[in-house]
Amino acid sequence: MVGQREGRAPRSGSSVERRRVLIVEDDATLAELLRYNLERHGYSAWIAADGKQAMMLARSVRPDLVILDLMLPGIDGRDVCRLIRKWSSVPILILTARDSEEDVVAGFAVGADDYLTKPFRVRELMARVEALLRRAAATSEEPRVLTVGKLAIFLDEHRVLFHDREVHLPPKEFTLLAALVKRAGQACTRAELLDLVWGREVIVDPRNIDVHIRRIRAALEGEPDGSHLIQTVHGVGYRFVPDVNEWLMPETGGGQYGGEVA
Repeated sequence: MVGQREGRAPRSGSSVERRRVLIVEDDATLAELLRYNLERHGYSAWIAADGKQAMMLARSVRPDLVILDLMLPGIDGRDVCRLIRKWSSVPILILTARDSEEDVVAGFAVGADDYLTKPFRVRELMARVEALLRRAAATSEEPRVLTVGKLAIFLDEHRVLFHDREVHLPPKEFTLLAALVKRAGQACTRAELLDLVWGREVIVDPRNIDVHIRRIRAALEGEPDGSHLIQTVHGVGYRFVPDVNEWLMPETGGGQYGGEVA
């Protein structure tokens, strides 16, 4: 049975907004414990006991945050996360007994924003919930459409148009391209890009950035090893350049790129 009871009103003087949290957990006792603590802190909470119910409620409730177990009947938690990410950027906190490094990396790879293993401390869980919502609120104040020259990135729709052509990018590459465009003209280190795309909690080989950059270049310009839009700054990382002519450095006998193009 899907729990759809709204939480109690926030306590008087509480500074926490009445945000909606979707709990996806097949252990009824744990799910009710989570709902109880969320409601005590002024949130509204819904419970889905399996993946199918989770997808239904994610679309109908439009939660501000999802707490997601991985081991679910029906649709697995990773698939739930992957499916939600196709249409929503809602913060997703994975709460699971799976604690291997492979599981953690896989969770972030399908779009999770945070990962907490069972058993857990309620205070830590609530701190993570509040941190994720603060981060989401800050992000929501940013422009939702990034337009640079012939490139347009629609953040809410997860769409990219380049010269009026739709470019299909998986979640990590979409986020990576958006991060570079937001910092157009700046040299971004691989470490900075890893933090922006994967989060500081995840340990990822920095060379993964190179693989995703090649794919973005190929998708945009058809050439993975040469790009006028995304330049390689050797020894540093990458830089997005809206118009390569802006980076021509006048020298005797002609100009050269301020950053080397790979």
